[in-house]
Amino acid sequence: MAFYTNRFSAHRFILRDWLALDRTILANERTILSFTRTALVLILAGMTFIRFFGANRWSDLGYVTLVIGVVLWLVGFRLYLKRKRDYHAYVDELHREERDDAAASL
Repeated sequence: MAFYTNRFSAHRFILRDWLALDRTILANERTILSFTRTALVLILAGMTFIRFFGANRWSDLGYVTLVIGVVLWLVGFRLYLKRKRDYHAYVDELHREERDDAAASL
C-alpha cells in the first residue's frame, strides 16, 4: 500500500482525502459483515443437511458446507484484520509526517 501513496505528503491531505479513508474503513467493515453472513448461511445449511438427512451422501455435503463456512469466515476475518492494520499504519504515518513538518517549521 505504501508504494502507491509515497507520492503524497501529509500536509497536502484535505478533508476529501480523510473522508475517503473513512469510507475505505467502512467498506472494510461491510466486507467482513458480508463474509460473516455468507459463512453463517453455509454453516446453517451444513447443520441442516447433517440433522435432517442422517448418515448418507447428503450429510456428507453438510459436513463439507460446514467446513467451507468456517474456513470462509476465517479467511474473511484475516483479510479484515490485515486491511485494518494497513489503514491504521498509513494514518499513523500521516500523523507522524504532520508532526515532523510542524516541528521543522518551528
